[in-house]
Amino acid sequence: MPAGTRLTVHNGDLTITQAGTVIDGLDIRGMVKIEAPNVTIRNSIVRGRDLNGPMALIGNLGGYENLRIIDTELFPSTPSPDVQGIYGYNFEATRLNIHGVIDGIHLTGGNVAISDSWVHDNLHYDRDPNQGGTPSHDDSIQIQEGSNIRIDGNRLTDAWNASVQVTQDRGDVSNLTITNNIADGGGCSINLAEKAHGPLHGVVITDNTFGRNTRVVDCAVIAQSSTKVQMLHNYYTPDDTLVVVHPG
Repeated sequence: MPAGTRLTVHNGDLTITQAGTVIDGLDIRGMVKIEAPNVTIRNSIVRGRDLNGPMALIGNLGGYENLRIIDTELFPSTPSPDVQGIYGYNFEATRLNIHGVIDGIHLTGGNVAISDSWVHDNLHYDRDPNQGGTPSHDDSIQIQEGSNIRIDGNRLTDAWNASVQVTQDRGDVSNLTITNNIADGGGCSINLAEKAHGPLHGVVITDNTFGRNTRVVDCAVIAQSSTKVQMLHNYYTPDDTLVVVHPG
């Protein structure tokens, strides 16, 4: 959020049911649930609360249209394997600072634009109760399903699993554009998994910069050969080596 922004404390959860609501300048010490279209959240911080099950600091699982989250920080006051950043679809996320959560942004559908944001310092547990006691699968961005997804101009670092993880756990993922980002870490930084839904279509990955801090050597992008990826102008730093798709 802009430096010097004065925030008003809101204690407790915030459920937004009025279309066109604008939340501006709040320090929200609870969870935010979207239940109306055309909501804007800006110049705020969302801290969450103690949880007894998985939940997102901002939830739009109903996919209410035209949600806009701008110049906002998501940072839980209480670390937990249950806490996520944003969950849902049909939203724009612009200039966000998301940290201290398992998944920074978790997409359950499409029509999403994520731009100019910093997702970093994910929570990670070696024995995560939500993973049956195995390590957390924390991602900067996870995509379970959806089309028309744009990820542009972000800094995506520090996730254990991936900067961008496509799972297709719910359905097909298509028309995915990943451009102008800085990404580093994970097993591979961008992981395009097909699973039972087969090849992804319309994947464009261009003009990104990748670090080499992946557990799989030189694995900026991994995909099966059946998923055709339009790759252009992606380089490793600091040596400017051209990135190629690692066979999955």
